[in-house]
Amino acid sequence: MRRSLLLLTALTLAGVSLLMLLRALLGQLSPPSIVAYMTLETGLPVVIVHDLKHNLKKRLDFDFFTEPSFAPDGARLALTSYLNFGSDIVVYDLRSASLLKLSDSVAIAESPAWSPDGRWIAFASNREGDNNIYIIRPDGRDQRRLTLHQAGDRQPAWAPDSGSIAFTSNRGGGWDLYRIDLFSGEVTRLTDHGAPDTSPDWSPDGRRIVFASGREGASAIYLLELATGAVSPLVVASRYDSLPKWTPDGRAVSFARSIDGVSRVMLVDVTSKQVRRLELGEVSADALAWWRGV
Repeated sequence: MRRSLLLLTALTLAGVSLLMLLRALLGQLSPPSIVAYMTLETGLPVVIVHDLKHNLKKRLDFDFFTEPSFAPDGARLALTSYLNFGSDIVVYDLRSASLLKLSDSVAIAESPAWSPDGRWIAFASNREGDNNIYIIRPDGRDQRRLTLHQAGDRQPAWAPDSGSIAFTSNRGGGWDLYRIDLFSGEVTRLTDHGAPDTSPDWSPDGRRIVFASGREGASAIYLLELATGAVSPLVVASRYDSLPKWTPDGRAVSFARSIDGVSRVMLVDVTSKQVRRLELGEVSADALAWWRGV
């Protein structure tokens, strides 16, 4: 009897381990395909959450939202909410449709970015005069200012380990990319070019940063290798390309392309550099964010 119980227990544990392994493998084969993006309805910015795999959409119940950023669990979004005299950072719960305002000042607060570990939301704000990078807990507690500079620090992007943030700043004269270490506070310059480098986004493996730049005339998409500092073009066209974001598997980058005054979301394969349109079913769409899963 005892041997039978031990055998049953071993088989049960083996089955559980096998199920966990299968779930992990399926997660790798079928990466998250849920995105959020901003579109215009009757001229007003509206955020839509879109399950690309099943073509299901949820329109958020409030207008004047943009710049969505997913919580790691995919259940909440950090957003920029436009106001009459500035903008605020808010958290929208997709399950309850409830809204929590994180900032409350007559100033600009924008570009929210949820940390991969879920503990912080970074954003840029001029609430104290100069534009700097801040972090705050998702429930509104423990706000901290990370940068203190008379120049403009904007567009924060988290490293995958949540230990540092890339951002764009004109503290060196032109707009370049910088990184700040959250533990030491040390700021490192990542690019140094006469053309503006903006909109950084960290690759899932932490080795590269994709960004937009006007290095070759029109705004185009580039890759920065962090180990060497080498910059290489990813998409260079006679269009205005901006707001790049890595896909969850790190194989492609989405970006916004302006065509005849209309913004469309494109997708470029990092290896082949083949570009195609990401079909969202909207006339205009940009500020796209991917849910990277947990």
